[in-house]
Amino acid sequence: MRSLLFAVFLVVSTPAAAGGSFDAHLELKPITNQIPELWQVLTGSLELQQSGWASRIGNEVNPQLGGTRVGPYCLLAKPKSASGPYTLEVCINTEQIWLDSHGKKSTLGQASRVEERFVSVEIKPWRER
Repeated sequence: MRSLLFAVFLVVSTPAAAGGSFDAHLELKPITNQIPELWQVLTGSLELQQSGWASRIGNEVNPQLGGTRVGPYCLLAKPKSASGPYTLEVCINTEQIWLDSHGKKSTLGQASRVEERFVSVEIKPWRER
């Protein structure tokens, strides 16, 4: 299912890419509110970059939601107090729930809004692509 969703999204793979980057404090708030204890552990032990990258819904897939960012949301990180470059990649994985204008579950193509639920977090070594 996830690979099918990615097939219809314009995936941006670098944090510096225009249009794919996001402000972590703004974009992640609905997700981090779902996992306050876990988010506190992550931000207490890791220094996270202020911006990251995420997938975007293409206008051709859904004109109403075109440009909307959806998970996974990825940020570069390093252990707190570590000097030097960011060495880790932290990805917040979410499940998308597509809703129509009446708030009923829908398909991506027919949706007028999306809600996201936290699924998992991945932490792995960062390797520049």
